[in-house]
Amino acid sequence: MGQQLYETARSIRSLGMGGMYIPVVNDVDALFYNPAALAKQKGFNFLLADVALGINSDAISDIDTYKDFDPNDPTSYDSLFGKRLYAQGMGKAGFTMPYFGVGYYTNYDVSLELHNPAYPQFKTYFLNDSAFVLGGAVPITENFSVGMNLKRITRWGGEEKDLGLSTIANGTSFDEIGKNFDNKGVGYGIDLALEATLPTPFSPTFALVWQDAGGTAFTKTSGTDAPPMIPQNLSAGFGLGFDLPGIDWTAGIEARHLTDSDVQLGKKIHLGTELSLPLIDVRAGISQGYLSYGVGVNFLIFHLDAVSYTEELGVYPGQTAENRYAVSLSIDLSFDAAFKFTDNDGKRRKLKQRR
Repeated sequence: MGQQLYETARSIRSLGMGGMYIPVVNDVDALFYNPAALAKQKGFNFLLADVALGINSDAISDIDTYKDFDPNDPTSYDSLFGKRLYAQGMGKAGFTMPYFGVGYYTNYDVSLELHNPAYPQFKTYFLNDSAFVLGGAVPITENFSVGMNLKRITRWGGEEKDLGLSTIANGTSFDEIGKNFDNKGVGYGIDLALEATLPTPFSPTFALVWQDAGGTAFTKTSGTDAPPMIPQNLSAGFGLGFDLPGIDWTAGIEARHLTDSDVQLGKKIHLGTELSLPLIDVRAGISQGYLSYGVGVNFLIFHLDAVSYTEELGVYPGQTAENRYAVSLSIDLSFDAAFKFTDNDGKRRKLKQRR
């Protein structure tokens, strides 16, 4: 995986805003990103399903080559040497109410890179994380809250292996490729968070989140070794915005992996903004020095989101950029305290819920 900063089950909305999220998240995603924001939840919110798929640009440009791939015909895969193919699949669901949330996610990451022309093999990375999450928040004052998540994570893989051509040619799904990775384990993690909002125009909000505090290690359940641990991730963010009839706007900045001295500052910084209009959300941001763009289309309980972004695989921004694309479809329901169905008036997420 090189120097990529792995973060699981990332929101497509967040990626469209350059990865910035913790100071502005206000829906069920608060459970997964910033449990202190559960103190600002309104009513009862059900994320029935959120399914996402992502690939990199090489996977798109070489899809015909891969479809015609024949392990017995060298001419069918010559153009793949040195190219990294990446795919991701993610699903999550959850429920939140004021001060409480529970959810589940599963995330697959797979990358392939053909190397060694004398004896061709795919350098293959496979990782599947599945987790149950229980979160809560406590309001210290009207505008200041703290939160905590408890997570039970099942991890499968998490390392690189050289796989033969026929193995990859016959691998038609994430699980088929995953069968070549034996190491599985279970770990228990904790997230800690605090959030403060100033009761002034634009609702400036500061958030501090410590995900996987102290690191989350795994106990081996199968294979020869336990999967690699999840390193801790300390993040700080600042966001603001306004809510007017027919239009919402939010913007913010976030720094992640603050305790990791081996990560250059440029890879830690994320800036983003979102303009929410009736039926559509438009997003843009800068992540690790690269531009990202996103759009969301909303119709009743259905939400379709898409993003184009760049992941830095090298040590510093600008070294090894990988262009990626992802799309997600989610279904959610919300009810007020009287159990009456509520919608968002055509706007995906109203900022007044954060105040």
